[in-house]
Amino acid sequence: MYNTIYPGYVNSYYGINNRQITRKQDDEKSSKSSQNAENNLQQERKQTQKEGSYFPNGEKVAIDYTRKKIGIDQILSDFKNTTNAIGAPDDIRKEVSSYLTLIESQAGKENPNQQIIQSNLKSASQILDEYITNALKKPSKVVENWVDALFLQQIDYKSAKIEEPAIETLQNPQVEETIVEPSAEEIPPQEDVITEEIVEEVPVQSDIYVPQDVQLRRMFIQAKKYAAIDNKERALYSFQNTMDYADEIGDSQACAMIHFEEGKLYDDFKQYEDALFNYDRAAKQSKDNNIKAKAHLSMGKIYDDNVSFEPAVNHYCAAVAFAGEADNLKLQSKALSDLAKMHAEKYDRNNAIMFISLAQDAASETDDEKVKGVIYSRSAKMFEKLGEKPQALSMYGNSAYSFSNIEDNENMAKSYVSASEIMKQYGNDAKAKKLLYKAYIAAQKTDNKELKDHITQQIAAL
Repeated sequence: MYNTIYPGYVNSYYGINNRQITRKQDDEKSSKSSQNAENNLQQERKQTQKEGSYFPNGEKVAIDYTRKKIGIDQILSDFKNTTNAIGAPDDIRKEVSSYLTLIESQAGKENPNQQIIQSNLKSASQILDEYITNALKKPSKVVENWVDALFLQQIDYKSAKIEEPAIETLQNPQVEETIVEPSAEEIPPQEDVITEEIVEEVPVQSDIYVPQDVQLRRMFIQAKKYAAIDNKERALYSFQNTMDYADEIGDSQACAMIHFEEGKLYDDFKQYEDALFNYDRAAKQSKDNNIKAKAHLSMGKIYDDNVSFEPAVNHYCAAVAFAGEADNLKLQSKALSDLAKMHAEKYDRNNAIMFISLAQDAASETDDEKVKGVIYSRSAKMFEKLGEKPQALSMYGNSAYSFSNIEDNENMAKSYVSASEIMKQYGNDAKAKKLLYKAYIAAQKTDNKELKDHITQQIAAL
């Protein structure tokens, strides 16, 4: 899967190790072991680079630049891959990322400004060339020359990534109904009602391990039942007995899963030291990358909630890596979104936006509208935190669209309510009211009385 993130990517970004950033691609080339083969490959690259078959770091491009039209999205992708492949340090990455972000923003417009895009591409290329020059101790213009060669081609400067319309123009069968204002009788007295947040838990693949041994399976399920009803002491006693039996029959995967379940139990009761111990044991003992990812995600959440930034980041990154190995895009999108949230709370705009984008990429490959809706909603909140209201408004529109596709009327209504708040901040009460009407229509199809009351109060206040 093209957007799946693998351990080298996140670990290299944070300096956890020196492994080169890699991404799994369908056309991944086999390595060349002999010097002769390498020399032949270098010669081939020199001969074909003029034809646009390779970009400056020597990697084969995903498209043929000799075609009549080149998409700006692929140019940006190749530029990012080049930045990764030359091993640019964090400060260079951030500087380049700031220019690429401006390009992406411009490319997302109805009529992108070609001059602005070209200028930012040129600036970003010069930064990379300066880094290469300093690293090699000899002048280099390899990236800038590549960019200049691109400008001689026909480029489609409009991004093709935007699939859903912005919230102001959102066309949706669920909400394109005749707007009927709530009657005066339906509007309850004004109260300070806080709208419930959109559910933020991203649905992830099941972590339930089913042992093959009949007795072990029975004991494991019974212990989980005790945990489900918050009978902590009985659950821990049952898990310990199950662990002893699993040790006897040599089922190490069951032992790892039991540690994970015990970690969740301690976590629920806010006994974080014991929870961390068991999550750590689960991550180290399990052979299942899904369990490793979930254990690291849980440890990251504990450190995150207790304001320990570095440990939280390290565990979230590990969760992203193991989820990538397991092709668990739902879990990966959750971990990436958590990383984005942490950086947004520190007002680290560049890193926050990078992780937001990666989370959305992972979610988009799941074909799960629930996951997409939650990730878009979380992204909107982060953009609000960063003061990026137009982006937040667009994300709420995407969120409402995804929830409408699965008739999740409650969360669709909450997306519209959140968007209306931004419109009120802009002083555009007319659009705010229109969004609240859409929220009202969706909320009427739910049993959430508090939400319906809140919406009718907001409409009455405008």
